Amino acid sequence: MEMNTAPTLDVISLGENMLRLSPPNHERISQTATLEMRFGGAESNVALALARLGLRAGWLSRLPDNALGQRVVAELNAQGVNTTGVRLAPGERLGTYFIEQGVAPRPNRMIYDRANSAFSNMRFADVALPLVDGARWLHITGITAALNEGCRNMALKLVEYAHAAGLTVSFDVNYRALLWSPAQAQNGLLPILKNVDILFCAHRDAMSIFGVSADPLFGVQDLLGLSGGHTCVLTTGEEGAVAISTKTTGTTKPMVDAIAVPGFKVSQVIDRVGAGDAFDAGFIAGQLRDLSLAESIRYGHACSALKITIPGDLALISADEVELLLAGGGAASLR
Repeated sequence: MEMNTAPTLDVISLGENMLRLSPPNHERISQTATLEMRFGGAESNVALALARLGLRAGWLSRLPDNALGQRVVAELNAQGVNTTGVRLAPGERLGTYFIEQGVAPRPNRMIYDRANSAFSNMRFADVALPLVDGARWLHITGITAALNEGCRNMALKLVEYAHAAGLTVSFDVNYRALLWSPAQAQNGLLPILKNVDILFCAHRDAMSIFGVSADPLFGVQDLLGLSGGHTCVLTTGEEGAVAISTKTTGTTKPMVDAIAVPGFKVSQVIDRVGAGDAFDAGFIAGQLRDLSLAESIRYGHACSALKITIPGDLALISADEVELLLAGGGAASLR
């Protein structure tokens, strides 16, 4: 199977989008009289950020055919995301989560209500494969695999299909302890990772799920050895990220040792939700623009830093803002 010679999309992603309800002004759920309504999901967040960065991005999913599902589609369309691969299912529901946003030292608190959502009932037969065939890159996360066995099988089949079709496949472990245990995650993810080219994972999750080294420079090498891919990026929180790649392009030799790339300091965090998705989008954008591994990580860091200054899940940023921050012109407002 060969990829189209003239791709219609740069990146296609698949995943769930959810209704987000949160008290305003950092109130607690137990005291608030109102809830703010927003939408978000890891893979749709990535697609939206990529579209805003000027890339052709599409998103595959299954939503209820009601006002909520239709609004998700409308919001993504408005940001330039191709949603022609979204299935609308009458009589089903949109997954919901409540987030109580804390201020240090009080952490965020989340309550999920996503059982039997429209997306949880999506299967490989629902995937719009012509859109996959017309893309250069597939992005997916471990959240889909964690929902149930049917979604896990869909994720496995999709990465196998995309890999065989010649797409670059990126995968973010995106571990959710409320969905499955570390042992379950390891068993469910290892078969998928065999067909992944680029793997993202938080260092703490890589240690918990896969037992990698506590030293991130060695841990990223451990994790790469568990996948069938050529590049692994291990995020290390405020410190930044470490990465390694065995990919050879042109005269560029594969890396032997991992590299560490620090992140940007942000003086005031407004909303951390979606920061990892923004990082993934920035890294993917960097790779598609033929940036080096280190430059792609910095691009991801810049997208993530800008995202956490914005309320909600979505990285409502522009390529110009990212370039300004990378050039040093926007750093004063973040430090």
